[in-house]
Amino acid sequence: MLFLLLVFFASKGLTASQCDLSVFQDQETALSIPMSDYDPVDVELLPTFVKLGPINGEEYSFYADFYLKSSWYDQDLADLLFETSDDYVCRLEGQDAYGKFWRPGLEFLNSRSIDETGYDKFIISSDGFIQNEKRVQGFFGADLNFKKFPFDSQVLTISVIPYFDDTMVTLRGLEPAEEWTRSLNFTDWSMTETSGSATSSNFKSSSWENSYSTYNINIYLERIPNYYVIKILTPVFIMAVLALASFLLSPTTEDYDPRLSLTVTLLLTVVAYTFIAGDDLPVLSYLTFTDIFLVLSFIACVFAVIAILAERSFKVYQERKFKADGTKNFSVDDFLERADRYLGTFLFAIYLGSITLLYVLI
Repeated sequence: MLFLLLVFFASKGLTASQCDLSVFQDQETALSIPMSDYDPVDVELLPTFVKLGPINGEEYSFYADFYLKSSWYDQDLADLLFETSDDYVCRLEGQDAYGKFWRPGLEFLNSRSIDETGYDKFIISSDGFIQNEKRVQGFFGADLNFKKFPFDSQVLTISVIPYFDDTMVTLRGLEPAEEWTRSLNFTDWSMTETSGSATSSNFKSSSWENSYSTYNINIYLERIPNYYVIKILTPVFIMAVLALASFLLSPTTEDYDPRLSLTVTLLLTVVAYTFIAGDDLPVLSYLTFTDIFLVLSFIACVFAVIAILAERSFKVYQERKFKADGTKNFSVDDFLERADRYLGTFLFAIYLGSITLLYVLI
């Protein structure tokens, strides 16, 4: 029902006449809180988002551009406005309304820097229904968690709080919440849910303590990881697997140079790729899934190089020993062939297991 009223008065507001400012000379009536039987004023909120993002992981903030409609009833103000008027609805610019009549004084608890100097209008009806619509643009703080980047999910919250405590004003959202973000489109995020929650915020000092009704606008996002998977994770994974695949080559003197050349080249490529990919990764004070994945891939390539050098050193040592004492207890090549198979399988299993465990635990 209230939603229909909002739509009705929004359409009326386009053609409604300007409110008569002279009636606001009765400051006592206009500025008094419209509480009925000492019940708090019920303020309905209806946000409509125009833009959301970008999300700044380094500063733990995000940008939002939205219209916020707030509505409540003030019959005394309506009687004052329409006492000598034949109109049913009138409109008023926000700057003209400042200090003229009571408003809930909505603020944003987690705002960093916002601009509310743009669109700001009031529509007042003769039955006491008051609607204020204003445009809010700015940055808001958020508790972001990028540990699973690029498979992370984020909850962007905008907390609205009134100037008056919860004995005077209560806030609640106008459902359905899905309508709030219907016009949003993302290229790198998938919006999974939009919800609102009414909570309470407590503020206290050495001399006072008050509780304020707070309404949280929550938007749940999941990152679309395709870009990072294709550009960073997949190429590095393939290079690490190729480095470990060098164990498929025979550890003989003839294959030593190609094996070492392959693994060293892949190792240097992974290092170079890590620096190149750094431009696409968020700058954070902690390691993400992608950071640890790159480290594990680097370690896999390093172990492959170390293993090849160790095998070569062992073969040279055994050959020199054979020349020195003339005894040969076993075939070095056969031993290295078996060691290669076991070591390659072991390192590959450790590499895949580490990545899987990382994704599950992080």
